[in-house]
Formats: sequence, structure tokens, C-alpha cells
Amino acid sequence: MTRQTACCLAMAWVALLIAGCSQQRTLSGSEPTANASPVTEIRYQVGPCHGMCPVYSLGLSEDGTTRFHGEQFTALEGERVRVSDPGRFALVKRQLSSWQPAMGTTIDTPDCGPRATDLSHYTVTWTNSEGEQAVLNHDSGCHSEDARRLTEVLRSVPKTVGIEAWVEQ
Repeated sequence: MTRQTACCLAMAWVALLIAGCSQQRTLSGSEPTANASPVTEIRYQVGPCHGMCPVYSLGLSEDGTTRFHGEQFTALEGERVRVSDPGRFALVKRQLSSWQPAMGTTIDTPDCGPRATDLSHYTVTWTNSEGEQAVLNHDSGCHSEDARRLTEVLRSVPKTVGIEAWVEQ
């Protein structure tokens, strides 16, 4: 192999590696496309763990309506509905926007890294005005750097919405 051929092959490999890296989707994924219909509802569900973790669901609408359903290990059980400031919906939407998958898709925590198997699972569903949904399933036992950041954001949602007293026992 000539030196010129070896150099060309090396440059081709570098170009392929760069292209491959730029195509990899991380948790801090994609922004919704400009022509996508706006998100009008966010549903947030927290599943059980191997212990006494809260199990509940939370629905947030752009008009400020908050629907909480405490299932297990929460301060309040059953459904509660509160109409509050639509700004809270906008804040949660903004906090979660970098993890929102494209409408019509469902993704699981990519790049989980080392994983603890006994922690809560989260499901976040964004619904737009046309009824399309984007779903993120997150395992809070994932310990990659992106996964830990997402877990922190998800755990902050009850405080952002002002329902932490409903969740914590």
C-alpha cells in the first residue's frame, strides 16, 4: 500500500467516525421541528420500585390544569384536579424539551450505562394539538451522565408544578 493510499484511507475512516458520532442520539436529543404542532399536554407517570417509592401520574395541560392520581406511597391517594398558572405548564415543557423525542416515536433511556435495577421508572408523554404523541421511557436506575441529569429533572417536576406535598409521605 502506498503512502498516499494509506493517508486517503485514514482520512476516510476519520470522516466515517465523525459522521457516525454526529448521528448518535443522546438523551439531550432533538428539538421539535418548526412546523410541528405545539405540545398541548404532558403526561408524567412514575412507576414502582422495589421498595416504598411513590407511584402516581400527573397530567399537565397548557391551560394550567393539573391532574394528579396518587396510586401508592403518596401523601394523597386518588385523583386531584387543580387549575393553576399556565406558566407552570410552560416551565415543565421547557425543562423537558431537550429530552422530547420526535412526535410519533417512543424511545427508552439510551446510553443507560451501569444500572441499578430497583429504582423508579418514568414515562413522559407529550401530546400535540393534532393528537400525535412522543413518549420517553426512563429508568432512573441508569447511571450514565445524561441519564442522571434526566432523572434530576424528572424528580424536580412535582416541585415545579407545586404538588410535592401531594407526592411525599
